[in-house]
Amino acid sequence: MKRLLIILGVIILASCSFDNKTGIWKDASNIPVEDSSLGSIQNENANQRYEEIFTKDKIYNEEKVGSIPLNISIDQPIKVSNWVEQYAVPTNNISNFYYTNKDVLVSKSSKLSKFSGNKNYSNRSVLFYENKLISYDHKGTIFLYDLEFKKKIFEYNFYKKNFKNFEKEIYLLIDKNVLFAADNLGYLYAIDLNSRSLLWAKNYGIPFRSNIKFANNQLFLANQDNVIYSINIQNGDKNWQFATSLTFLKSDFYNNFAVDEVNNNLIFLNTSGELYSINYLDQKINWVLNFKNPSLAGDTDLFLSQPIIIKNNDVLISTEKAIFSYNHLNTIRNWSFSIEPSLKPVSTLNHVFVLANNDLLICLDLSTGNVIWSKNIFKEIENNKISKKIGKFYDMKIVNGNINLFSNEGYSFSYKFDDGSLINFKKLSRSGINSKIYFINESMLLLDNSNKLLRYN
Repeated sequence: MKRLLIILGVIILASCSFDNKTGIWKDASNIPVEDSSLGSIQNENANQRYEEIFTKDKIYNEEKVGSIPLNISIDQPIKVSNWVEQYAVPTNNISNFYYTNKDVLVSKSSKLSKFSGNKNYSNRSVLFYENKLISYDHKGTIFLYDLEFKKKIFEYNFYKKNFKNFEKEIYLLIDKNVLFAADNLGYLYAIDLNSRSLLWAKNYGIPFRSNIKFANNQLFLANQDNVIYSINIQNGDKNWQFATSLTFLKSDFYNNFAVDEVNNNLIFLNTSGELYSINYLDQKINWVLNFKNPSLAGDTDLFLSQPIIIKNNDVLISTEKAIFSYNHLNTIRNWSFSIEPSLKPVSTLNHVFVLANNDLLICLDLSTGNVIWSKNIFKEIENNKISKKIGKFYDMKIVNGNINLFSNEGYSFSYKFDDGSLINFKKLSRSGINSKIYFINESMLLLDNSNKLLRYN
């Protein structure tokens, strides 16, 4: 029924256009639905094969003390000034954030949006650009909040009033003062942040369902039918499109992109369990790995994964039963490890940190997948008698060399990177947290359940 309503809504919207001044849809004509013909991407000689990922290995469930001496090293902390896409960087992996670490609440905004605190919006797009927060509310209103002057400075709603009650999911990316937005109605549009005006809009007919990537003056994104698009940033026209395998059942996993800018490769993991490497300069598929056996899998099978990350020449895939490392230049599997990851892993110089559903925080060797150490995070927490108040961990970042876990109930826990021992914990927000955690310049920023922006220095 939900899919039918979306299709009906798209059909109706396809007969509408907009007023550039107001941003509200008016009548029929100037936003055509894009056709479904395939583009020119080359697939004839691609290396395609099935890879078994669901092994009979027992899920790892042990605590391990690291060997002495510990030869664990991590990247130096970096200061991020702009967060222009969902995971901040093309590889989806920042290994160590810089933060003053004073944990002093320096500001708290008024309510920024109309998101309901009863629903988890922790994965919604929140960007930071030139000292401004950019996000949206459930009715599709995009807004800019000035961090210096502590006030909203711009709001824009693209949608006709009849569709403002349709809950929006909007995927955002910024490049050179242009904000690109793709939504769950199948629309893609661009807003000039200097002039605060709509540059162009396109109706692609099927809801988008992926993060957005930018490379070689192109946008890359995918719809819910696992079709990949390359988009011209000047006008929103399609450079090419490529249809990967369709799945009819939709899980909580969204199509996910990562970019290797050194080798000009786009890495794409779809909801059907296929991993693609595409050279975005040559428009050529390098290889395809299918993680669901074509002879056994059907449209009713669900594939779940955490977002992929790239570290050096390796891509890490965290499925519901294991984490894998592949050399994405030659498709050779480096290693696999039977664990149920609960969060997107973080990779540093030579190691990978992952939190599992069995409450183990684990450090793996990046090259071999061997366990360096593993720690049950709740043992020390239970000793502090707050385990029942924590809620669910939903974000992990390395900050100033320490592994930080954040829970929806507003807690932050800090662990040593070399052995996983607890350093400290604190309550960041009494109302809970309803966003990912962002480290911009010297500050830590988050949205609480009342959609107020909290800024710590």
